[in-house]
Amino acid sequence: MNDAIPSPDALDALEARLEELLAACPAGISEHELLKALRREHPLFAGFNAREPLNLFRGHYLLFHVLYRLRDRLARERRGRLAIDPLRIALEPAGIEPSERSAALAPGWPDLADWYADLRRLTIVTAAEVGEWLHQFHAARQASERRQAALAVLELRDPVDATAIRRQYRRLAMRHHPDRGGDGQRLREIHAALAALAGGRAGLARFRG
Repeated sequence: MNDAIPSPDALDALEARLEELLAACPAGISEHELLKALRREHPLFAGFNAREPLNLFRGHYLLFHVLYRLRDRLARERRGRLAIDPLRIALEPAGIEPSERSAALAPGWPDLADWYADLRRLTIVTAAEVGEWLHQFHAARQASERRQAALAVLELRDPVDATAIRRQYRRLAMRHHPDRGGDGQRLREIHAALAALAGGRAGLARFRG
């Protein structure tokens, strides 16, 4: 894909085609699958290449720009709502709450309509910026995965605050302490989990309170 901003007529045509594609997928469709479909059939996505970061950004940005346009139009026309998140994009009847499946797949996906409103980003965002965003995204995902793994060791899961983590840590540490007949390896795992949640040894004493 190039950095040209599509014409108003081209955007209108893409919006209409997206509505047709989504209507044909009542259970919803992922962004990945939708981009694959557009690459096969739509001229605006003819050069889309998900393996090239800047190209991937442009395809993603154009798609979400038009999805938010479609969502707003459907709301104005009282013809239902459009659920938008990367794992599930779906047309839903007006007034329906977000589906359990949607909430489970992408909890808390924010409304980013304002950010996707300015198509000039197709021309001004650089490959270096996209590379940095991808780095930040992967770092955040890895941090989230580490947190979830540490919480699992403590037999917890989000949402949970520091107070609850400390309380659970103390309970498990007491239960598994070798002096009480517990498992020393399990206790070391509990200590390591707390250290991971505290951000390393530097924050461990403060986190323990």
